[in-house]
Amino acid sequence: MKQTTRHSKHGDAIATLFDPRSIAVVGSLREGRFGGYVTVKNLLSFGFQGKVYPVNPQYDTVLGLKVYPRVKEIPDSLDLAVIMTSAQTVPEIIEDCVQKRVKVAIIVADGFSERNEEGVGLQHRVEEIARGGGVRLLGPNTVGVTNPATGVVTTPYRVLYEKIFSGSIALCSQTGLIGPQALPLEDMRYGISKICDFGNKCDIDEVDLLEYLAEDSQTKVIGMHIEGIRDGPAFMDALRKVVPKKPVLILKPGKTRESKEAMTSHTGSLAGEDQVYEGAFRQTGAIRVDTFKDLIDLPKVFAAQPLPAGNRLAIITFSGGAGVMGIDTAVQHGLTLARLSPKTRDRLAKISPVLASNPVDLGPALPAYMGRMAPYLRGMIEAVLEDENVDCVSGVCPWALRGEVSEFFGPLRERNSKTMAFWVPNPSLSGAEEMIRDLEALGFPAYPDCETSVKALATAFRYSAIRSKMRRSGEAGS
Repeated sequence: MKQTTRHSKHGDAIATLFDPRSIAVVGSLREGRFGGYVTVKNLLSFGFQGKVYPVNPQYDTVLGLKVYPRVKEIPDSLDLAVIMTSAQTVPEIIEDCVQKRVKVAIIVADGFSERNEEGVGLQHRVEEIARGGGVRLLGPNTVGVTNPATGVVTTPYRVLYEKIFSGSIALCSQTGLIGPQALPLEDMRYGISKICDFGNKCDIDEVDLLEYLAEDSQTKVIGMHIEGIRDGPAFMDALRKVVPKKPVLILKPGKTRESKEAMTSHTGSLAGEDQVYEGAFRQTGAIRVDTFKDLIDLPKVFAAQPLPAGNRLAIITFSGGAGVMGIDTAVQHGLTLARLSPKTRDRLAKISPVLASNPVDLGPALPAYMGRMAPYLRGMIEAVLEDENVDCVSGVCPWALRGEVSEFFGPLRERNSKTMAFWVPNPSLSGAEEMIRDLEALGFPAYPDCETSVKALATAFRYSAIRSKMRRSGEAGS
């Protein structure tokens, strides 16, 4: 990890980044799929209620808005500037931002430290101008931020849908892959609190975001993709403060020599030794995830479900093979198979003698219940959830319940206080997606396969154990 001199804080600049009252968009205003025109259109389309000021000396109006030749010629006060011009023009624009007393600027432009030595020098010049004038910077080489609650969507790429759902998952990254232009957030009905792409991190970085999100009432869980850390001690201090309050899931690539080289050319990050990061995450309670898919999938369980009191898992399946794969995943990730109580086994045996075990496998009894599966499956789930030996449940949602998900599972949400995740096998991709959306609208995280649902529950238990340990240590030290 690299240690650096941190930018001094300037009031509520990070909050302003996500909730500005006014935004200047500096760049090309030609209609297309990328650029200032697209950013202005995104802000208007997603309901930003503040003032938008397009800036380009070659235009008079765009999308019904007056265009200004320079930032400093905007007559009103300005909170945020989004800059997507060539790298060589950025210093002059930042000087205008200083003169205009802009609180924070997003530099979309690339061609800085990730490019070559000339770019490194240019980035340092931009940093000096901003620091001297009290302007915080996000980027360069970033798509910026998203806040669905305020309609702030600064990406310069077209977003091919109309709604981003407000929720409690914050995603921060050094890649534009985390953003509405790259993720199907509307189709997933994924509940976002904040999204931030750090880019080159010349100023605002993961520490700033952790400190902000720790106190953000909309955020329950933080997912973070990082390629390198600017200030190791500050990062660890921030994690130690955040993790007792909220889970932090981190994807840290760079385990191979080849990927480290690629990261240097991508954002100018110095990857550092992987075991150093592994140790830092372990010491601070951050949970490392292995894949980009995990970074998107696993936070859903924290957004919707209570933390498990223990690690005893029950699996409800209609495939013995899926149950076995779920057991392997559970054991590998710190869960144990719950021993169902005699009372629960008796309840399950009354539904069918083949059900009285864990995993609870409806498969052998399925032919007898085909066409009237719902009441039997409900009885299985209720019996397992009421077992005092069970802390969390991975449950199947069969394709036969399509169109009945809300009616069937809604009552479970009202009565259940245990951690539950579903998996949805389905011969139709669109049918599976529909059922996953219906389950998540009820507050149940849902996945296409048993293993991912079990991994999500295991991650929730892992954080529950970490938080309990940290809180006990805090009490002992007080």
